[in-house]
Amino acid sequence: MAYRKLAIDHLDVEHQQMTEQMQYLSTKSHAEVSSLVDQKSAAVRAAISRGNSLEALEKALSEPPYGRGMEAAQSANAQLVSEILMATRAQDIGSVVGDLSDDDRDVLLKYIYHGLAHPAEFNCGVLLSWHERVVESGGLGSVVRVMADRRTV
Repeated sequence: MAYRKLAIDHLDVEHQQMTEQMQYLSTKSHAEVSSLVDQKSAAVRAAISRGNSLEALEKALSEPPYGRGMEAAQSANAQLVSEILMATRAQDIGSVVGDLSDDDRDVLLKYIYHGLAHPAEFNCGVLLSWHERVVESGGLGSVVRVMADRRTV
């Protein structure tokens, strides 16, 4: 006797197909995306060394790599965002988050959740403090938008 009213196995196949279709929405090749992330990393590190966390974060969050087969670029960009979050002083987090656009806050929240899903690679204490400030600034709408978005970083 089946207690499920919904065939979960069918949802997994649909999710896989949707992810594959989203991969083709990108107009850039894997090499172009990797090159873009490398270019961003130089600019971001320069902004961090100047102490400009907002500029560094806006640059790192612009055009995040989405899609299957982009795992190397996604990982490199996640590490880049993590470097910025770690380099920002705790008292500056609120002002940096407040100055971000709504779209940038949502992308930042995606990176925070990515980091929390991989605790061996990222400092979860820092990520939680950033999460608190992003939710204070963006409200629960940011969390809902990130959870509903199928594009992952």
